[in-house]
Amino acid sequence: METTIGPLLGRLADRFDDGDLKLVERAYRRAAKHHAGHLRHSGDPYISHPIEVATLAATAKADAATVCAALLHDIVGAGYDLDVLRAEFGAEIAGLVASVMALDQGGPTPSDQRVMLLKLFDRLHNMRTIEHLPPRKQRLKSLNTLEWFVPVARRLDLEPVAVELERLAHDRLDPGRGFMAVRAASMVFPSSARDRYLQEWSVQFAEVDGRRGVYIIETLCGVPGMAVLLWRPHARVLIRKILTPAFATRGRPWLALAPFLAWVTYQMGRSSLADAFAFVLTIPPALSALITRIRIHLGLERERDTGNG
Repeated sequence: METTIGPLLGRLADRFDDGDLKLVERAYRRAAKHHAGHLRHSGDPYISHPIEVATLAATAKADAATVCAALLHDIVGAGYDLDVLRAEFGAEIAGLVASVMALDQGGPTPSDQRVMLLKLFDRLHNMRTIEHLPPRKQRLKSLNTLEWFVPVARRLDLEPVAVELERLAHDRLDPGRGFMAVRAASMVFPSSARDRYLQEWSVQFAEVDGRRGVYIIETLCGVPGMAVLLWRPHARVLIRKILTPAFATRGRPWLALAPFLAWVTYQMGRSSLADAFAFVLTIPPALSALITRIRIHLGLERERDTGNG
């Protein structure tokens, strides 16, 4: 047994019988022979990649055919074709590898969920080692990961995979220094929406090669209107939070209103004592009734029963 395949076989030993374990080991030997002398961008032997993909599949409790297909998913070509693969490993494994290849070439989404799992785990390992690619490829793969692979992971109920892919992709998408202004402006949004919009904007900013400054200004100009829309469902709660301490006692509103009312009364009295007297008789009682209604609405005071008993 090769030491590089040992941990994978150990992980599978409690679920696979001897026949399946031998099939996995044979798939590894075929992949190791085909990838001999090939290196990844990191400088690691290429066989390390299919082993990692197969290990992720094993962790997800994939069946033997899927684990074998993970080991073999990159060997077709260069003198080894699907017919040889089918003859050596059977139609099921060859079909999975063929479906992965078709998906890589822009083919339709397959109905077999195992193919999507293989693509997800292939991308997950590639994203874990993405720092070895040129910056432009890192950016393109990260954008593709967010647009395609993260939604697929969530559709397959693989939330930990989706979260890790999101984190790895965002780590490689630099929105630029100007994004700090947008981040500061987003503080006017409700906390529940702030992170979502910042993530969307960071991806959009990373996609803009030129005129990023114009894009930043346009985004900042749209922030006030978006803030109004986002806060609207919370307006009633927000108003209640503001008014409750202001109307906690009946005297508090009058402390704020008294100077203004006194000034208005004085100004009116200078020109007409009758007008000032009428103002005092009508406005304060009306304000008192309004204060009472607000306090009742806020639950700070009970409504009095004015009916006859």
